Amino acid sequence: MDVPGVSPQPLRDSALSRASAFALAIAVTLAVVPGCSKSATSAAGEDAAEIAGAEITDKMFAAYRDARSYTDHATYVQSYSYRGEGVERELPFFEMSLAYQQPNFIRLRFDEALRSDEGTARGFDIAANGTVMRASAVELPGQVLEAKAPTTITVENFLPDPLIREVFNNRAVGDVFPQLAMLLSDDDEAPVFPEDEAPRLLDQQLLGDRNCYRVATTSPKGKRIFWIDASSYVLRRMELPIEGDRRQFDPENQYANLAVWIDFKDPTFNAKIDEETFAKELGEGEQLVRRLIPAPPAAPSERLGETLVEFKFETPDGASVTNESLQGKTVLLDFWQVDCAPCKAHTPELEKVYQQLKDNDKFAFYAVSLDGKNRVSNDVAARTLKNWGGTFPLLRDPDVTAEKLQVAGTPTLMLLGPDGRLQYFHIRQHRDPQQLASMIQKVLDGADLAAEARAEHQLLLKKYESDLAAAAESGDLLQINVARPEFGVRALPEKVVVSELWQAAPEEIKAPGSFLISPADGDDSTAPPSILALDGGQAIVEFDLAGKLVARHEIPGNAAVANGFLRSAKNINGERLIAVGGVGWQKLHVFDHQWKPILAFPQDKNPGIADVQLAALTPEAEPMLYVGYWGGVGVQGVGLDGKRRWAIRSFDQVVQLTVAPADLSHAADAEPTAAAASSTTPRNLWGTSDRGTIFVLGPNGKPQPEIVVGLREIMHLAIRPEPLEGAARCAGLAVEAVGHYDVVGFDPDGEVRWQYELPAGEYAHQVERIQSVDLPGHGPAWMVAAPDGSIIWLGPDGQLIDQFRYAKPLTGLALTNMPDAAILLVSTPDSLTAWKLGEGTAKDGKSAKEEQQQ
Repeated sequence: MDVPGVSPQPLRDSALSRASAFALAIAVTLAVVPGCSKSATSAAGEDAAEIAGAEITDKMFAAYRDARSYTDHATYVQSYSYRGEGVERELPFFEMSLAYQQPNFIRLRFDEALRSDEGTARGFDIAANGTVMRASAVELPGQVLEAKAPTTITVENFLPDPLIREVFNNRAVGDVFPQLAMLLSDDDEAPVFPEDEAPRLLDQQLLGDRNCYRVATTSPKGKRIFWIDASSYVLRRMELPIEGDRRQFDPENQYANLAVWIDFKDPTFNAKIDEETFAKELGEGEQLVRRLIPAPPAAPSERLGETLVEFKFETPDGASVTNESLQGKTVLLDFWQVDCAPCKAHTPELEKVYQQLKDNDKFAFYAVSLDGKNRVSNDVAARTLKNWGGTFPLLRDPDVTAEKLQVAGTPTLMLLGPDGRLQYFHIRQHRDPQQLASMIQKVLDGADLAAEARAEHQLLLKKYESDLAAAAESGDLLQINVARPEFGVRALPEKVVVSELWQAAPEEIKAPGSFLISPADGDDSTAPPSILALDGGQAIVEFDLAGKLVARHEIPGNAAVANGFLRSAKNINGERLIAVGGVGWQKLHVFDHQWKPILAFPQDKNPGIADVQLAALTPEAEPMLYVGYWGGVGVQGVGLDGKRRWAIRSFDQVVQLTVAPADLSHAADAEPTAAAASSTTPRNLWGTSDRGTIFVLGPNGKPQPEIVVGLREIMHLAIRPEPLEGAARCAGLAVEAVGHYDVVGFDPDGEVRWQYELPAGEYAHQVERIQSVDLPGHGPAWMVAAPDGSIIWLGPDGQLIDQFRYAKPLTGLALTNMPDAAILLVSTPDSLTAWKLGEGTAKDGKSAKEEQQQ
């Protein structure tokens, strides 16, 4: 496939090169597909064309929303003619087929229509049969992603993996799949294409043998035209607005009548679809994976490290420049042509490199013009280079030496070492002058870039193989039998003194869940905190430290009944805010310090919330909600006004979010210390997803380098607030196999320090699985809620301190340190109990009730 920005000499005007460049460009440049809303059609004073256009588009949207099933085949077409030629051509560049059946059956194939000379292409195949969803990508042979099928296919989850979504640069689904956007819309009032101005009815035309209404809308990128079947109101063609992106599609301005459209062939509503359509079988050499693993980069060219064939170029005054004359120098050759737009674009960048290194007598830089002297004179070539901003020396190629050097297109850069061996070459526009200058300096200092490139590729290849092996270990989801934990009989800890303080009455809290220790309101730092506990998804129950019921705060209009999580932060006025949400909940709720509901978010339907953090990542700012989702929505930063500040959809099934201490916001290679962070240092958001790595987001949602913890898949994690000398700063829950979890201690760079195997079994309820605590008599520790109902305390080195065999599934777990004692709070599906923790031995422990009786 030709790369955008390259002008291949032999095939510069071939249909294949145009299609390939355009196919790559469309994923980046298609605008958000706008649309029309019903509110626009009701405004007074609309002319008849707008009223008719709105009525027809409303009927089209209704036909898709009401469809029980739908099938089609589609072709993405570029139409153009060369200026002055007058002959119009149509070039297909993508093919798509879609089968959809409510609520969670889909088969979507999307493929590049033309293969490059190397036979490469892009595309994917997605299938969901109501039970499992499978997906594969042409560029990732051998891998078939398998995940549980969502209960309902939505615009947020039908692309099941970040690598597939990245093909479309995180654009709206309507950019490329307008028919799917309409099929999956479940809101009669919400516009499918929200940025369009009011639609206008154009004249009717035939498309094939079908009479079609034509409705035009204007988007920020230009005019869009819908061709709507006059009988069925199915969409048969959509012309895309490209005026705003014309430079991207036609950088050399060589086309007239440029247009792009999607033709939908045989679109059919409510047809009976064979079940086999939605089944994707494994092909030869394919394996199931939990996530798609990016392929390693191509191996370095075999030419790297070779001594170039003899070459001979000429200066404008006729002097020869050859291998022999350049011996002992590090040489950069820039091959270019006067009509090469990318050559012009990167000349100012190359000039920066030249100015930085030109005074080094061991370095030479030449611009080698590949224009024949009969076509471009020396004066024209020199003047062109100067006009482009280049002052480096000019060479001509009178003997077509570039062909012997296998220069296939312009621009091409070649870097030769002092021994004449090829150390680096780059085809297409170079955009990073500092990187190029750094590489040249390394060669000047004696480095062998060719050898380094091969060694680096071997490392990347090994990492790819290990990542792929780890992703494939889960096997077929359909064959997994969930491991049920054995709860056994309750047993008190052996080293930690535990005595029961109190137990909440069943009428006070019916479905005990997660905890939050909330400091008292006001400025009195010595006032005792309150214990907040979730009662299912219906209320937050407030107790004092003695177990007395203080208040019950209902969660208004919450449909969720499952346990959730509680989060807290102070606003800029020092007033405490409480956020409550839950895994799979449709909404989270925020209360102010007087328990007044101030926000329910989001208002739109979603695949389900995964986790929420309430925090101010930027100092002296109002806290924000950081919301992670299931089903491809990713992570959103949301203000307390309910408006999304940013969103990133690179993570498919988010599992957990946590706010990292400020000192971990520094570069990964910096030594993390508490002193390194000041009160003005922004904090980062760490999270886990079904990819198993730890993703890191800055306060504005900008992704930072991910953290890979060995070959382990980290699902839940905790971070110690401050570093402890010689101990792991982080701990995570790693999935070794279904029903088998390890606690892993690791450094912020991902280096594993230790691991501890948990009792076998799967978690039956939502609970905070791992926390950093201060355990009386033992100091810093990790507290883990195990699947078998055990509470496990591990030391900083991962060694077992003690365990409390609770013998019931855990739904809530927290530990708070008070001046005179520590309180352990434990919820199970039918009880909430507070335990006093102290020093000594377990046999010394007595319940608070026993002490009172004595």
